[in-house]
Amino acid sequence: MLTATKKSVTIKDIASRLGISCQAVSMGINGTGRLSRVTREKILATARELNYVPNTAALSLVTQRSYLIGAVVPYINTSFFGNIIAGIEDVTYDRDFSLLLSNFYVGTDNERRALQRVLKRKIDGLIIYPSRELEDDYCAISATMPVVQIMEYLPAVSDYFVMVDSYRGARTAVRHLLELGHTAIGMITHDTGCVAMRQRHLGFLAELKANGLEIPKKYFEDCEMSIEDGEAAAVRLLRRAPEITALFAASDFAALGAIQAALKLNRRIARDLSIIGFDDLELAARQVLYPLTTIAQPKEGIGRLAGNMLLDLLQDREVTSQLLNTSLMVRATTGPP
Repeated sequence: MLTATKKSVTIKDIASRLGISCQAVSMGINGTGRLSRVTREKILATARELNYVPNTAALSLVTQRSYLIGAVVPYINTSFFGNIIAGIEDVTYDRDFSLLLSNFYVGTDNERRALQRVLKRKIDGLIIYPSRELEDDYCAISATMPVVQIMEYLPAVSDYFVMVDSYRGARTAVRHLLELGHTAIGMITHDTGCVAMRQRHLGFLAELKANGLEIPKKYFEDCEMSIEDGEAAAVRLLRRAPEITALFAASDFAALGAIQAALKLNRRIARDLSIIGFDDLELAARQVLYPLTTIAQPKEGIGRLAGNMLLDLLQDREVTSQLLNTSLMVRATTGPP
């Protein structure tokens, strides 16, 4: 026997329930127009109560929008960018948009292909982790749609970004080591040319200088952003300067590699060598023997802020770029020398 299909809730149903116009309900749901906060909240609460599902196909015909935004980021298989994407998805779901994700492994050609995959679809806006090599490509895109940058900022591309204060984060890391009593402190860096890595290097130097210390050049080692390269860099550094009692790594990947290097060189973690990273990857926090002391970035918060910023731009709202604070997570890999 055929059963009657449940009738979908419409904007008219919400308007009837609240005794207001359909136009007011539409503005409340889409975040447009001039409504009081109380009225807008009542509209959204009633929509949730009635299980209202927006007809995005109909909205697209009226607004000429796809209600689809794109995100182009690297290393989605790591907890760092995976958590950022989770934050973006929270926002798009709550605001009735869909997210088209394009992942790439670092490299100009890979990034360009990932960007092209997204642009083949009709997206309304774009969230990117941009490289300088593709600056011209991103500038051309920002002339046609809103673009929000995360974790990196290229002024020519757009005025809108969500970043972490890497300079202050690095100073916090060094201050922690100094307070423990370390003075021979090395650094493993990543010479990627990006703003964040430069700021971490500058913050490292600034905090040492503020405490009357200058570190010799032999206390620095550069590597690619991987555990394997971090291990190799730490081995080189510790063999060249065995008097080092603490290491600041510009990423958790490098810090995890440094732990392996220390064990290989028979250095006891936290007792003979303290190690602090930057990022707060789940992989680093969950190490069984040596959970990593690190500088944590608010990953989901970055995603939510970037998602809201992009959607606000699509609704012609005023937005402000964000430089976020970090926090120190003290675990098992740092201690007095």
